[in-house]
Amino acid sequence: MSLAIFLAICIVGVDFLIYVLFQWTFGDKRRAIVRKLAAHREAVQIQTPAPPRPFLVQAGPQTRARLQKVRARLSTHSHQKLA
Repeated sequence: MSLAIFLAICIVGVDFLIYVLFQWTFGDKRRAIVRKLAAHREAVQIQTPAPPRPFLVQAGPQTRARLQKVRARLSTHSHQKLA
């Protein structure tokens, strides 16, 4: 019975040492890298303004008529090729 308790305490102790080792080797580095990356992204986002929105102009009546003619030609040509 005492041997089982001793082994259980040893296993818990080794697990704790492994946890401490991983935190010591990887814990601070990862947090520092994440902080630096977040600060860099924020700085870049502040420096570059949002891209300009496109300037759209509504087509006039002459342009609409031309577009309708072109669309009519395209629809007749596509039907002729299929037949």
